[in-house]
Amino acid sequence: MSAKDRRLTEQISESSLLVDSQTDDSTTQDPEPYEGACDVFISGDSPVIASASAPASSANLGPGFDCVALALSMRCTVELEAADDTVLMVDGEPNSPGTFLEKAVAPAGRPVHIAVNSPIPRARGLGSSAAVATAAAAAAFRLAEHEPTNRELFDLVAGLEGHCDNAAAAVYGGLVAVFDGNVLRLELSDRLLPVVAVPGERLSTTRAREALPESIDHAAAARSIARAIFLVEGLRTADASRLLAASGDEMHELPRSELSTVTTEAISAARQAGALHAAWSGAGPSVIAFATAETVSDVVIAMESAVGPSGWARPLPASQQGWA
Repeated sequence: MSAKDRRLTEQISESSLLVDSQTDDSTTQDPEPYEGACDVFISGDSPVIASASAPASSANLGPGFDCVALALSMRCTVELEAADDTVLMVDGEPNSPGTFLEKAVAPAGRPVHIAVNSPIPRARGLGSSAAVATAAAAAAFRLAEHEPTNRELFDLVAGLEGHCDNAAAAVYGGLVAVFDGNVLRLELSDRLLPVVAVPGERLSTTRAREALPESIDHAAAARSIARAIFLVEGLRTADASRLLAASGDEMHELPRSELSTVTTEAISAARQAGALHAAWSGAGPSVIAFATAETVSDVVIAMESAVGPSGWARPLPASQQGWA
């Protein structure tokens, strides 16, 4: 390694611009490559700079498997600086070309230095990869002096993610449904207050998807469709009976229940404390619950107790804004 490369590695390791630097990586097991958006830097010293941000998101919300997601107020910010040469480091080690972030910043059309600042926990089911990809791609377009459309960003991010729910929420904001590349904004009652509980341990999307059955029978599919309909209507109206009918997902929550018992416990605790709805957030292990002004404090306390001292729980408002 040359002296220049050694200095660069030292600068990278000392930098404060690390994604989720407060997270203890010792609990990570086989995270997906695109969830390794932590500690990623591409080096250069040109003064041209562009930045963008995008929200966290909670997908599925119970029966809306791979097609419903809600943008949340926690945001990831990415700043790009044009560079003369490119060096990619992941967790202090060189990484091969063609990685998730390199593809996200491809619209810049030139080498760039990437600085990621994100409080969104990784491998917790809160759309961290969709948020960093959306923000990075938007900043890359801006660096190329092009203000992207929602469609341009969505197509790029959905292609990187491999599934569209978190991508749609990160780009468009709000409560969204997505199918076959079509994005539909849904209505969320202002009486519903999202509360998120995040356990200390991680659960990779790959592992969570491996737990899913290859097929389900017609009766289970029919029940899932009915639950999804009641979910959308319940979120629109804040009707407790409709949201109750949306609970009990068989498509993904039931098969994944043994992967994270704390998730199941947090869902139960939220409902007992008065939440109108509670579900796995994405592939987990985080939980999203919907409380009211009267119950939100009790729901937070109950979920915080369920995830224990290594996790946290708090209200996390919906974000009607996607990327910015």
